[in-house]
Amino acid sequence: MDYKLLADTALLAGEIMLRGGAETYRVEETICRILQTSGLEKTEGIALTTVIMVMLEGQGTEPITYVKRIGERSTNLGHVNDVNHVSRMFCSGKMSLDDAYKELTRISTSKQYSGFVMGLCTVLTASFFTILMGGAWNDCIVAALNGMLLVGVTHINNGLHINRFVLQLLTSFFIALLSIILVSIFGSTLNLEAIIAGSIMSMLPGVAITNAIRDLLQGDYMSAGARATEAFVIAVSIAVGIGLGLAFGSFLIGGAIL
Repeated sequence: MDYKLLADTALLAGEIMLRGGAETYRVEETICRILQTSGLEKTEGIALTTVIMVMLEGQGTEPITYVKRIGERSTNLGHVNDVNHVSRMFCSGKMSLDDAYKELTRISTSKQYSGFVMGLCTVLTASFFTILMGGAWNDCIVAALNGMLLVGVTHINNGLHINRFVLQLLTSFFIALLSIILVSIFGSTLNLEAIIAGSIMSMLPGVAITNAIRDLLQGDYMSAGARATEAFVIAVSIAVGIGLGLAFGSFLIGGAIL
């Protein structure tokens, strides 16, 4: 067996899962299962929120150790599911090591949905959550505009790579500003609270909070603390952006606009 390729495969599987929003204990379990197919005495896989470490060592073989830093992370549970499938197929002997590595490489570069579909879902999410928050059909239209704004900011950021805290703050700022301006134009028929609440739903760190709890229950306290801190920072950035947007919008409405 090519132990170096095995380590590369385990590392790539863990990287895809961690980038896709998987829990750290699940990432470690997948890495260790893949490494244990080597039959060597020492196989270790450690996953933190931003780092993956892989180690292989046995008699007659040189130790292999990899450390990979994970930068940007998002939510892509489809990739997590695909990696789990490849891992099960490989560990059960139904897929060769070369095929497993090639399939993981394909998964790492694949896109399940086009940019248009992602943007459309963002707009629809803002609109439908506005209804759940007690908004009417005209509130949904404003929330859809906010959704388009969110899609535009995300598209622009693909080339700028702005810090996530700053990006969330700016996005929520403009969402609140646009909402309060439109409410001032069309009058009291619009529900400002429902519009803003529905518009920011796709930005909320729900997956990070869930993973923090799951990691905590598994005893991964360092990863749980890191994810909880990440969720808190995102929530704070959104709250600050909304507050600044409402304050600035109220100033404009009371001064320059009126």
